[in-house]
Amino acid sequence: MSQAPRIAIIFNPVAGRSRRLVLEDVCDRLAARGWAVELKPTAARGDAERFAAEIAALQVGARPDLLAVAGGDGTIGEAINGLIAAPGLPPMPIGIIPMGTANVLAAEIGLAVDADAIAASLDARRTQTVYVGRANGRAFTLMAGVGVDAHVVAELDVALKRRIGKAAYVIGACRQLFRFGFPTYRVRIDQGPFLDAASVIVAKGRFYGGKHIVAPLARLDQPTFQVCLFERKGALHMLRYALALGLGTLPRARGYRILAGRQVTIDGPAQDPIQGDGDILGQLPATIDIAPAPIHLVMPAGFRP
Repeated sequence: MSQAPRIAIIFNPVAGRSRRLVLEDVCDRLAARGWAVELKPTAARGDAERFAAEIAALQVGARPDLLAVAGGDGTIGEAINGLIAAPGLPPMPIGIIPMGTANVLAAEIGLAVDADAIAASLDARRTQTVYVGRANGRAFTLMAGVGVDAHVVAELDVALKRRIGKAAYVIGACRQLFRFGFPTYRVRIDQGPFLDAASVIVAKGRFYGGKHIVAPLARLDQPTFQVCLFERKGALHMLRYALALGLGTLPRARGYRILAGRQVTIDGPAQDPIQGDGDILGQLPATIDIAPAPIHLVMPAGFRP
């Protein structure tokens, strides 16, 4: 008799009740499909990264067949940092159970926040090679940002985010209209010339903050970046960029430029924050490159790179 496949699920136990219900439903559906489910709750920042590294480093016979992360893009990013740091061979496949505020990675791969769809994708174990970026050595899956968005993330009221979700980011962005000094960032892509920008997003995926398009040509399965330069500074231009983002016209906006590359350096005010997938990854100056080893991400049925 064959042994039941095993899945370890890293999750944040303080997630809201509705999100916990999604996780419970997914677990029930996996159990009905014959999976042995092990839940690994986090207790502090860094636990998801540590758990992922420990699981991936296990010998093949001792580790589960699949690792999954139940949480938002920040928690998923934390686990991916642990995954790419682990020496385990063959590579550990990883799936996601979106339970965050924006769930941008789920949007990027077309995974609905639906228990049946999530359980079906995990059970099928169809994987895609995904190249992740690194900002000063810290991995990110979707994007790294410097400028306005990084300051919004750095100063975000976490308690407010738990209460009102995405609206907390809107409030944070409005506050930056009056706080942000709009310095100039110096950007170099590969071995090209230095370019000036008011803000920068180094994108691996197309979407930002949900399903808002910032980089139409970005591909998770390619070892390249789409470097998005906001060239015009000031509160009025910030509002214009935000409106274009909401309307889906940002890639065509005046003063917005997208360039491709594999390595990006950014300089600006000392210790300015760098955000990655909605978490602060470090401070300027930044060196952003593609991680040497890709990850193997479980994809939903119908995914096309």
